[in-house]
Amino acid sequence: MLSPFSRQAPRTKLDPEGFYARLGLDPGAPPPAVAAAYRAQARVLHPDVPATGNAAAFVAVKQAYDVLSNQARREAYDRQARQAVAQPEPAVVRQAEWPSAPPSRHPRFSDLPVPVWVGVGAILVLCLYQAVSHLLAPSSVVRASIRPNAAIVAPLSETAHQAVLYGPVPVRLAGTSNFYVMPAGSVTVLWRMDPARNNALTPMAQLPPFSTVQAVRLIRQTGMLEVLVNENASGFISADHLTAGDALAAHRAYCGYNAGPAPFDGEVLERRGVGSGTLTLENRAMQPAVVKLRDATGAVVVSVFMGPNGHAVLDGLPDGNYRPDVAVGELWSRACNVFAAGMRAKRGVAALKVPLASALVVGPDASLPEGADISEQMFGQN
Repeated sequence: MLSPFSRQAPRTKLDPEGFYARLGLDPGAPPPAVAAAYRAQARVLHPDVPATGNAAAFVAVKQAYDVLSNQARREAYDRQARQAVAQPEPAVVRQAEWPSAPPSRHPRFSDLPVPVWVGVGAILVLCLYQAVSHLLAPSSVVRASIRPNAAIVAPLSETAHQAVLYGPVPVRLAGTSNFYVMPAGSVTVLWRMDPARNNALTPMAQLPPFSTVQAVRLIRQTGMLEVLVNENASGFISADHLTAGDALAAHRAYCGYNAGPAPFDGEVLERRGVGSGTLTLENRAMQPAVVKLRDATGAVVVSVFMGPNGHAVLDGLPDGNYRPDVAVGELWSRACNVFAAGMRAKRGVAALKVPLASALVVGPDASLPEGADISEQMFGQN
């Protein structure tokens, strides 16, 4: 049976995406076995489980369950696997062996013809001449008026930098989102019916993972979902590339998928400005915590990660008044700047005055002195 903490399920010809393997089932398993296997793994992998929660593994198991628990999607998945198995293997053409191979020997330099030796000698003489000329030539003078040949490349914008690190930004099509694109090895294509070609499906666009759509109906004959593109048009996406979920579920799945490496205790995630102030941070909660200090404009001056019962010492803070934000949860997402699971956030009412303030303590229940609850979106803003 597949380990609950495996990130990549083994794939076979009858299970090309590893959906059965993620649930530890055979392709012929009945629907009750699918539901039972999903519940068993969800009790272990759900992010809210303190000891064994694993958001990435839970998302993988949930993706497999969404396909196998839906009769139409499972039939389409099994049919695609059977068609792949039915394709004949390419024949292997073997080179015919000689009935009696002639004796061979290693080539010798003496076997080379005279014209080849003459050509090699000429090349060596030319190389020697070029090397001597380069060594004896006077050094070139670099003038300030001479412009470089290379063009000046501007630094990447924040949006472009995010795209390089975490892939294209998800898009949101028209309507109320009820499905989103799952990350997969193949590209997710949005198709349209072309009246000029007898309503044949032609590609319209490619949708990045975690893009959200409103699905209006399933075409069982083709295994395609019809989705809204705008107020006057619709498109079609393969049901194997979509999973049920609204925009919030898609965003949380994106954050978990792009969590990146786990921060270490005391890691400074973001910092602006330098000064002479010092501040000690202490996390008394049983979950990881992130503390942000915001200036009078609301901009983040410093953001620090602390593990359970962790601490950090910030040196070189600019003098000023800062309002603290604190969040606790599991699976810090570097792409979204929030916790991907079980997040709670508060904002301190009283401002910290640096250099007068010397310490900030996060309570066992993620509390702050005179703190107020804030949303995940408010905490994630920079």
